[in-house]
Amino acid sequence: MSISGVRLEFPEFITHIPQSKNKWIKIGYNKIYSSSHYTVRAAFVAALHKYIEKHIPKNLAVNTPIATHLEVHVPINYGNVKSLRDKKTGKRRINWKKPAKDHKPNWDIGNLALVWLKSLDDMLVKKGVIPDDTIEYLTKSTYEFIPTEFLNERKLIYIIKTIK
Repeated sequence: MSISGVRLEFPEFITHIPQSKNKWIKIGYNKIYSSSHYTVRAAFVAALHKYIEKHIPKNLAVNTPIATHLEVHVPINYGNVKSLRDKKTGKRRINWKKPAKDHKPNWDIGNLALVWLKSLDDMLVKKGVIPDDTIEYLTKSTYEFIPTEFLNERKLIYIIKTIK
């Protein structure tokens, strides 16, 4: 079996989306499924798709079947990232500070990676890169955490491999 691939980078990916004018929610699998209202879930997915769509090349083409892999590059204390309103400007900003040497992570990779991976896979269909995301065309999806030192180094690396 031979494998060839495409690598897409999503720099400084969005960390939060607006739920209302004054409330923002952090992107994660638990948040999308714990919301009781379908409009929140729809807005959540729409925000992810809008961000992703800007980073997928218009001429991207792959042969199927494919396997996808997501590298999540974030600091070890990504669980502490918050979206706050700046009191002076009223604008939203991301709050994060470098972790202490003895920091113990309080977040799980699946919660962050799964929602991005599913949205990325869905966008391959929407952009016409693959006909569908059924197992006929997409046979495997995996993810991994890769630590960064600073939050502004965060990125997603999405690897699409054609399986021959």
